[in-house]
Amino acid sequence: MKNTIKALPIYLIAAILLLSVVIRPQEIISQRLSRDLNVDLLINQSGYLPGAGKNLVAPGKRNGKFEIVDLENQTIVFTGFLHPFSGDFGDYSVGDFTELKRTGRYFIKYDTLRSWPFAVSSSVYKPVMDMIVNYFSLQRCGSSTTGYLSPCHLDDGIRMDNGKHLDVTGGWHDASDLRKWLDATVYGMIGLSKTFELQNQPENNRVKILEELMWGNQYFLKMQEPQGYIMNYVGGDVQKHSDSNRWTNNDIEKEGGELKFVKPNTGTSTSDMLIFGSQDDRVIRTDPVGITGQYNFITSEAIMARITKTGNPDYSQKCLAAAKKCFEWCAEKTEDESPGTIGASIQASLELYKTTRQDIYKNFAVDQASKLKKLQVNSVGSELNGFFNTSSSDNQPYKNIWQGCLEFISVCDLIETFPLHEDAPVWKEMISGYANNYLAFISQKNSFGIIPFGLYTDKDPGGDRKVGSYWYRYFMQPDPEWWVGINSNIASAGIGLIKAAGILKDEKLKAVAQKQLDWIIGVNPFNSSTIEMVGHNQPKHFPGSTFLPDVPVLPGAVLNGLGGDIADQPQKGDGDWQISEYWTPMVAHTLWLMAEISAAK
Repeated sequence: MKNTIKALPIYLIAAILLLSVVIRPQEIISQRLSRDLNVDLLINQSGYLPGAGKNLVAPGKRNGKFEIVDLENQTIVFTGFLHPFSGDFGDYSVGDFTELKRTGRYFIKYDTLRSWPFAVSSSVYKPVMDMIVNYFSLQRCGSSTTGYLSPCHLDDGIRMDNGKHLDVTGGWHDASDLRKWLDATVYGMIGLSKTFELQNQPENNRVKILEELMWGNQYFLKMQEPQGYIMNYVGGDVQKHSDSNRWTNNDIEKEGGELKFVKPNTGTSTSDMLIFGSQDDRVIRTDPVGITGQYNFITSEAIMARITKTGNPDYSQKCLAAAKKCFEWCAEKTEDESPGTIGASIQASLELYKTTRQDIYKNFAVDQASKLKKLQVNSVGSELNGFFNTSSSDNQPYKNIWQGCLEFISVCDLIETFPLHEDAPVWKEMISGYANNYLAFISQKNSFGIIPFGLYTDKDPGGDRKVGSYWYRYFMQPDPEWWVGINSNIASAGIGLIKAAGILKDEKLKAVAQKQLDWIIGVNPFNSSTIEMVGHNQPKHFPGSTFLPDVPVLPGAVLNGLGGDIADQPQKGDGDWQISEYWTPMVAHTLWLMAEISAAK
């Protein structure tokens, strides 16, 4: 080659050198060195059960064929069509691939758009559920081997009423905090225990779930007073915001066998008391938690008594005694007759009945259902009805972001427990009204099929969304004081819809339930999964704000969920606590929903 070059005329050598300098770099520049992919086809980023409803959502108005491709061999296994759907959140297009039932891993493509990879499998949610169960282990408070900064709070706590020490160690931290709110964290007991009973095969991590239940329950049992009620919390706000939301030195100092406490000269009420153990011990709020929290405690203990009866009979009896004593205390309280409280009371009495088979609990549940029936709206000639009013004296439709649709779930459980009861036809009508004339009906107003946070009668709460004489919002109003995302609300609705689908033999309700989970794991305008380490595009982490070290990203944590602006349009936030914090009701209801979907026939 060297000799050949020498033999060429000088002008040819110059031309070759010029081409190598000028043309080859231009060729390189003209090539695309990378290709941006438009991952805009929205699917459940975890995947689907073979028999589940499966929907694809794409931004904009689109008409045309989409294809589902097998990841293993790149073959097209399903073809469907996108259709435009202009709903409450703008212009989207929707496709259905429910008929894809073959187990495998796939992605979807349409024109220049594609989806994230996803699975179809009979155990598709098991890894996610295992991760959520492990999240509770990471949130353990006390002398655990799994808490993310264990050991912690070994000196919990000091009673607010008399300044004496009471051991209330254990349980779980709530949210991105160190607080142990009882009314919030008790949902963890319910979500875990319901999952334990639904996932009744050995391969479904039941040993781990029971272990977590035993850990959490030590705190709840310790918070019960001799009168039967459950105290409010430890680590919460005593005199000012977040004053007990902190790490402690894990030491209990005593003087003469008693803990020291000081009552200031200004004021004599309990709320004015400054209490000191070793200066930083956290205070136990000793007044009773709200009545719904009391009933949720009963539900938890009744289930615990049932699932531990064979393996740990002494512990089972302890849980049952705790449930009965709290039930006796609650039976004397009638000040709150909201649908949520009635629903919680039905749930508690049903679980006690299933554990004891005593008619006193059956009769109580039936009586409470009669009260709930009186609050249900059945407007003749109205296409929207079946929901519940707040009380007999308040015709504002009931809504609760934490409990969500607990009253709906409880009536479903009532008919499942007593299918031949003389009131069963009435309960079935209640279920059908709420499921079909409220949830399923209004879920058709948006491309994603999610249900709203609630209805309003007095004025437009923002968004100008109205059906008949009722305004509605999907998200809580962005109040500067307090609002949170919607994951607990839509997950609890999904639980009720799965149950209603079985009772009413209606597959379309099961499909609506699936859409609530789909929103949580990616089928939303931001293509965002709101479960940490599951899927993609999670909202920015909220680590807490009042203590160091703060809360790390915890795999399996379910965020509060996407929020909405004043016009009721979805918002992803920027690491705001309202959207990105890890509150226990959101975690528990999402876990429970996946268990219900996985167990549904």
